[in-house]
Amino acid sequence: MLKKQISFQGLLLFFFIVLLRPAYCQEQKGNATFYHSRFWGGKTYSGEVYHPYKFTAAHKYFPMGAWVKVYFPKTKKSTYVRVNDRGPYRRGAVIDISLAAAKEIGLVSYGVSSVRIQLVSDAELSDSLTKAWAMRDSIAVSEHPKPLKKIKKKPRKKKRKKRAKVK
Repeated sequence: MLKKQISFQGLLLFFFIVLLRPAYCQEQKGNATFYHSRFWGGKTYSGEVYHPYKFTAAHKYFPMGAWVKVYFPKTKKSTYVRVNDRGPYRRGAVIDISLAAAKEIGLVSYGVSSVRIQLVSDAELSDSLTKAWAMRDSIAVSEHPKPLKKIKKKPRKKKRKKRAKVK
């Protein structure tokens, strides 16, 4: 009886994930944060180097290279970003965006705030639109040509071994 119940629940979960998830994940509401500039030069999940003045984002489930529209209701502004990393790992957050995208929609002064995100379908994407967004990235990067550097981790302090007292 227990095996049948578990397999039925597993089957139900599988159908929910496979059949309903694409419709569910097209639009989401939740908190958005932005990357700190200290990650500048670090590698993202996709393997590319993070640059804060490119319009990129981190999302838990959207595919790598997908374009996402981020709408910020407090300022009534929106921007388009490309997913190139996994995250955010903060409770309630649905997306991490780069500093350039956060400045464009006015999220920097709020830090963390509620946004609506929408996955841009392939039908909406055209070559000219993709080229325009890539041009926007290159212009933003050329305005801020800070050389990329590797993130240095702080060295850990070595623990001292306690010596036995000599009497």
